[in-house]
Amino acid sequence: MKKIALTLIMVIPFMVSCVDENKNESNSEVKNEMNISLDFIDKWNQLELAHTDDKYGEWGGDSDVILVYSDGKKTYADYSKYLGSYEPPMPPKENEKPKKWYEYKMLELKIDSIELNNVEIDLIEKAIVELVKKKINNRSSFSHAGIVNRVISSDSSFIIKDYPSNDWVTFKKLKKKLTEK
Repeated sequence: MKKIALTLIMVIPFMVSCVDENKNESNSEVKNEMNISLDFIDKWNQLELAHTDDKYGEWGGDSDVILVYSDGKKTYADYSKYLGSYEPPMPPKENEKPKKWYEYKMLELKIDSIELNNVEIDLIEKAIVELVKKKINNRSSFSHAGIVNRVISSDSSFIIKDYPSNDWVTFKKLKKKLTEK
């Protein structure tokens, strides 16, 4: 009996330390999984973050679009706000170059070539993580109206679209920072 007790006294602390090490490794893996980088944004690949509200029901609403790009040295963003309407968009003109869906709306505000600092780049990364969490946890069924949030890379290798969605807090913070510059 003494041998069993002695063995348990020696083995249990070892087992506990192994469990703690595994727990710390898994916690650090989770933290590392949520740390993303915008290194894939370069001269050829851009990232578009867009939010469309549901101001006009099934016709959609106003759209805020942030286009993030790089010249190879610095990272920039363009911000655009397009106004929604109850009216359908005008059809494209003959021989007109195709536009993105939101470019058929009326442009209210456009700010080009905003140089991004580390705080704004961090907000972009957090906005992406927030949208991924929203998408994973969205139990909403299909709807004919609602908020649409999306992140799309220009090469289409990275797409997150949450619909119907809800408030995208970090995107709003980023938009505010960019429009105040």
